[in-house]
Amino acid sequence: MIHETYHSLVDRVRTTTTAVINEHPTVEPVLYRLRDGCARLLVDATCLRTRLRHEAPTDPYRLYRIDPAAITESISWQELSIDRGESIPEPFRLPNYHFAGSVLDGDWDADRRPFSESVVYRSFRAHFEAGVPWPETDLYAQCLDTIDAGGAPWGCTTPADVDRRCTEIDRLYETIESDGYRTQSALLESGIDEPFDHARPNTYTRTVDGEIALTVGRDGELLFYDGRNRLAIAKLLGLDAVPVVILVRHSQWQAVRDRVATGETPLASLPDRLQTHPDLVDLAE
Repeated sequence: MIHETYHSLVDRVRTTTTAVINEHPTVEPVLYRLRDGCARLLVDATCLRTRLRHEAPTDPYRLYRIDPAAITESISWQELSIDRGESIPEPFRLPNYHFAGSVLDGDWDADRRPFSESVVYRSFRAHFEAGVPWPETDLYAQCLDTIDAGGAPWGCTTPADVDRRCTEIDRLYETIESDGYRTQSALLESGIDEPFDHARPNTYTRTVDGEIALTVGRDGELLFYDGRNRLAIAKLLGLDAVPVVILVRHSQWQAVRDRVATGETPLASLPDRLQTHPDLVDLAE
C-alpha cells in the first residue's frame, strides 16, 4: 500500500510538471533544476543511510570500466508494450534516483533474461549487421503497436517520431564508431550535440540517469538495468570497455562487500571469478 501511494504521488508530480512545462515552456529550465536538485539530495541521503548501515559504502556516481561482453543478463524490460513496466521488478518502477545507492533484499535479481534476446538488441543487430531497414525490424513494429495502444514508446507518439528516433540511433552508432564511447560528463564538457544527450548540466543527470546502469545480484553478477541503446551499440562495435554506474546491490552481495572491506574475508579466499570483481577489488586495498 505504501509503495502504491508513493508511486501514485510520483506519477502525479511528473504529470503535473509536464503539464506546466507544456503550458509555460519558459519555466522548463527552472523546474528541471529544481527536480535535479531534489533528486541529488535523495540519492545522497540514500548513500548516507547505506554508509551508516554497512562497512562498504555505495556510490552510484562512480564510473566503472566494464567489458560490454561481460554484461549478459538483464532485469529490465525486454519487449516494447503498453504494459512493459509490469516486467520490471517492483523496486525499479520509479526514476533511477529513487533507488540509486540502495542495498535491497528480496528476489528482484532472480528473474534474469538474456540481454541479447531484448527487442532493442535483436533489432539493432539486424539493422547494423545485416542491413535490415528500421521499418522491417521488430523494434519498429513494436513501437507502432504500442503507439496504437495509447503508449509512447521511446518517447514517440507518431510514426514520424519513431522514424526520427531511428535516425538518431544511426547517428549515435556512427558517433561512437568514429569518435569512441564518451561519458556523459565528457559530452557536456566538449559541447558536442550527441543524440540522446541528456542536455542538462547536472552531475546527477550525467551519471545516475545518463550512463549505462547496472545492478549487482546476490551472487555478484552484473545485471543490466538501463541504457540499452548504448550497451547494444557497444556490444555490436566490440568495444573493450564502457563506463557504467552501479545503482543497486542485493543485500547478500553487500554482505560480501562488507566482509571484504573489514578484512574478515580476504579477497584471495573468494572464488576466482570474484577476486577481480570490479565491485570488490578496491575494498581490499
